[in-house]
Amino acid sequence: MEYDFIYDRDSRRYRLKLATEQAALQQFLLDEFAHRASAYQPLLSQLEALKPYQDWQYQGREFSLLVQQQEVRVCHNSLLATESGELAVQSLPEELDDDLQLDESGLSSECGLADLLLLLQAWQEFLPA
Repeated sequence: MEYDFIYDRDSRRYRLKLATEQAALQQFLLDEFAHRASAYQPLLSQLEALKPYQDWQYQGREFSLLVQQQEVRVCHNSLLATESGELAVQSLPEELDDDLQLDESGLSSECGLADLLLLLQAWQEFLPA
């Protein structure tokens, strides 16, 4: 996974830049957590503690992170439906006209768990404590 870390001296803001197909992951990381290294530690600790092929989910304010069999999917909560307390990806009826279907670009991203762990560790090192 390719990424860039940017510190804008004028605005004094830290920015994370991921590839276009990782837009949801980028939004999740920037919107759900403060721009301090310590804010990411609970997420990082939980992900590192997962056993091989263990499922786990993190529900954020706007995005949710789902881990299934070492694969990570970040989805905007508008794409998820609650079924018996568990998050499940909501599917749209096939009969809907193409013009009426939800534009999912930027609302969902996928990556491997190992790639996400490397990204989080590098991002933590870049951010202030």
